[in-house]
Amino acid sequence: MGSLAPLFVLLLAAPVASAEPPEAAAAPPRVGEVSIEGNRSLPARRILGGLATRPSNRFLFLGEVRTLDVGQVVEDLRRIEAFYRDEGFFSTRADFQILPMAAGRVHMRFVVEEGPPAILRSVLVTGMDDLPSEVRRRVLSGNPLGAGDRWTQGAHQAFKEQILSRLEADGYATAEVEARVEVERHRAEVHAIYLVDPGERYRIGSVHVVGNLMVPEHRILAAVHRVLESGDRYDPERLREAQAEVFDLGAFASASVRLGQPKPENATVPVIVTVREADFLRLRLGGGAGIEQSYQQLRLVADFAHLDLFRGLQRLEFQNELAYRFIFGAAEAESGFAGISALRFTQPAVIGDRIDLAVGLTYERQLTLSFVSQSLRASVGVPIRFRRWLYLVPSYQVQRYFDVRTFTSPVATGRPLPPVNCPGGCTFSFLEQRLVMDRRSDPFEPRSGFFAAIGLQEGGEFLGGDFDWLRLVPEFRTYLPLGPDWVLALRLEAGILQPLQSERSCQEVAPTPYDAETRCSPIVVRFFGGGAAGFRGVGATRLSPLQAVEVGRGENRETVFVPLGGNSSLLGTTELRYYLSSMWAAVFFADVGNVAARPTEAFEFRELHLAVGSGIRLRTPVGPIRLDLSYRPLRRPIRVVNSDARLEKNFIDWFSIFISIGEAF
Repeated sequence: MGSLAPLFVLLLAAPVASAEPPEAAAAPPRVGEVSIEGNRSLPARRILGGLATRPSNRFLFLGEVRTLDVGQVVEDLRRIEAFYRDEGFFSTRADFQILPMAAGRVHMRFVVEEGPPAILRSVLVTGMDDLPSEVRRRVLSGNPLGAGDRWTQGAHQAFKEQILSRLEADGYATAEVEARVEVERHRAEVHAIYLVDPGERYRIGSVHVVGNLMVPEHRILAAVHRVLESGDRYDPERLREAQAEVFDLGAFASASVRLGQPKPENATVPVIVTVREADFLRLRLGGGAGIEQSYQQLRLVADFAHLDLFRGLQRLEFQNELAYRFIFGAAEAESGFAGISALRFTQPAVIGDRIDLAVGLTYERQLTLSFVSQSLRASVGVPIRFRRWLYLVPSYQVQRYFDVRTFTSPVATGRPLPPVNCPGGCTFSFLEQRLVMDRRSDPFEPRSGFFAAIGLQEGGEFLGGDFDWLRLVPEFRTYLPLGPDWVLALRLEAGILQPLQSERSCQEVAPTPYDAETRCSPIVVRFFGGGAAGFRGVGATRLSPLQAVEVGRGENRETVFVPLGGNSSLLGTTELRYYLSSMWAAVFFADVGNVAARPTEAFEFRELHLAVGSGIRLRTPVGPIRLDLSYRPLRRPIRVVNSDARLEKNFIDWFSIFISIGEAF
């Protein structure tokens, strides 16, 4: 350990002034700076971050004043040496220097003599001779320790945990591992020894439920038995999956699935399921606002749910969202209400334990730069759960659109408005299959895992609708942790809408002249891009083929560009997220995307648009508040339908700003 003489000399100077009044006695020196020297193998930031001796804040009103403390210095010397021991440096010595600074401050400098790193010479694992050979191979494969490597405490502990976790995964529920090291300091060598006691190989015994009052026990047991059956080999991962299955029933404030006392006489271990039921009646009220190039809006949300309607986990949900929206880019009717009201009932386990029944009724009013519509949709589906993270939702839906119209009024020039291809209202009747695989760590704020889904809709006159069409929408998202505070989020989404009607049939339904590529697809089912949750280079719906429309008369005449939507879309996003604290985060992103008339045109590389930018996130109980600023470096123009011209107007600027609630994905 370092010498304390310099520190004692500094502190013993105080009695010289003892003849003066107490108020004139010298104050303890303030720590102005802390540094470390001699650390060739380990970064200074990691070492200094674990010390108690730290500098005072330069601006004293922003932080506390830190004075020199003898006890802290002594403990910090021990911390430095212990830190180096964990990294394989057993002969490291730490000392310190106190250097005077101005204004009663001192520079505390820690000096390190690292010495040579220890080399691992041998690894000995005992106690597994009686185990099956395939178990021994699984346990020992991928050993992070190898003879001749530099020894570290982290690798030593990792190998111990590997042995223990792999034994548990093979059914050895009571396995124990004692890890030792023998150090030859004069040779800087280490011998690692692992004493393994595998115990008995257990299987799952009986399953017991504790804490349920209203929820039937058989529903809880059914959730457990989706992944865990009596007689199965014990596996802690399957135990965690069973706990997630129970919690996903949606009726519990907490749920745990753990082992009971092992029974060596029959090599079984019971499972105890402990639950605490939640309030079955839920009411959620909220609101928010959004600002972007296409619109501003104020939003109110009111949701009601009953989670156990008939004492069988039947779920009744009533969701309402109402927004007052101010539209930018239209000539008149520039504001109005938009919203959705959805009533949904779910009956679990109608066929076996994995197939549910879900019926719903939804009213929606849409208000965009392109069109205004009202619709009523009825649906019936049978969600099939293969695993909690893998499910298929086949459904049949009927949606009636009425009051479908463009948002811009006709003009004196007689130039036609973009057709909606839904004259007097229209009906969509279709089958939908949606396959979902969700392995995200958190559905609202994921930091790892992935999400994949593919949806296929088939509609036609044979189901009672007015149009024949196929609609395919695949999407993929993944979240890669790059450290404790960094996450790389990636997203890829696509869409293809393929009309199946003849041109003549389309003319009969939509006689208004229109671009031939989209004549057969009504505007309400086409793809639109842009906005805070999509391509952040333009406002909502503005990444789309456009039609120029003249409005007004005389001096008030102007041209507005109305998004038409398309039959294909593509969106790709790379977003780097840095969590500054529990409340704040920063993001850096790059979005690429396009929406085009033809079913495959959006995927052409030369037509892709690019936006890059950054933003901040403030986490609140209702979700993160987002502020994103984007820049379009390519300035690629957007197509104007029925014209050779490309558009480059003020609303497609170099910079865009978005304020919203909720993550982009």
